[in-house]
Amino acid sequence: FYPGLLLGSLFAIGWGMAAGINLTVVVALTIAGASLPILLMQRWMPYETSWKGPPKIFGIDLLHMLSTGTAGEVWRALTFGVAFALAALLSTWWGANLWPQQWPIWSQIALALVIGDLGAYIVHRGCHEFPLLWRIHAMHHSSEQLYIFASGRNHPLNVAATLCWQALPLVVLGASPLILAYVSAFTAINGMLQHANIAFIHGPLNYVFATADYHRWHHSPVMVESNTNYGSNLILWDIILGTRYFPKDRRITTVG
Repeated sequence: FYPGLLLGSLFAIGWGMAAGINLTVVVALTIAGASLPILLMQRWMPYETSWKGPPKIFGIDLLHMLSTGTAGEVWRALTFGVAFALAALLSTWWGANLWPQQWPIWSQIALALVIGDLGAYIVHRGCHEFPLLWRIHAMHHSSEQLYIFASGRNHPLNVAATLCWQALPLVVLGASPLILAYVSAFTAINGMLQHANIAFIHGPLNYVFATADYHRWHHSPVMVESNTNYGSNLILWDIILGTRYFPKDRRITTVG
């Protein structure tokens, strides 16, 4: 289910682009469409039966998704114009586009995920290690049930900072809007999967991706456990920088 949903979503974006549908519309529809099978799987194969997300919590998280999503789009509009201008300036200085646009599309997506995840890792870890940044990140950890829409409980400034550090390096290097669309959709859908209340078996995918197996421990109320697993999409930077945490002798059922 996990790799199928992610790969299927990427193919859906490619199909939508080939059909001439607006890129922003394609990404929005793909993310919305991906949420439906996740909701069904939560009912069919829950990881923790007590994480049902009662109506009051459900409503709060939907309001968060609406407000932070709007803030994120405003921030994107304000900052990407500057980033594209900087990318053009760098291309003029170096005489070429710094992004390997001649690579196959899947290779470009993989490179964008690696580069973007480093920026997201830096912001995320900083939010846990600096008290001022923690004040805007703590909202995300206030959820006491992990389910699909818990991924949207964020402070708008947290969304803005993560967006900048994840996407702007790609823009400055000259990645195309299509690559940014793929990364945006992958990040949003993987975020829902990370928080989904589904009894996943990720197997070897745990050595590559930042899965729910890792992210549940990141939401532990025990600080030594939650100050780990900062990756948004990949576990690569947690492995390299020594923050990967995945005890296999027990499962986590208390978060927040």
